[in-house]
Amino acid sequence: MENKKVEEMCFEESYNELEETLNAMEKTDVTLEESIKLFKRGVELYKRCKFLIDSASLSVKEVLENLEKEMEIGEDDMGR
Repeated sequence: MENKKVEEMCFEESYNELEETLNAMEKTDVTLEESIKLFKRGVELYKRCKFLIDSASLSVKEVLENLEKEMEIGEDDMGR
């Protein structure tokens, strides 16, 4: 696992490292201290993934709303 700053990661990087972190936490030979470090990193990665998904969802919603407005305007022009 890299220790790249979470806020600089794209979704795929964050998600892949989150999976790696979860796999590492499942190992029985991990110390308590290491488990806590992994847990903290996992929470940060989860928050990053959620932020990026929420942002993408908002962008898609905005595009669809703009498309809908454009279609309404186009229909108004046709009615004239």
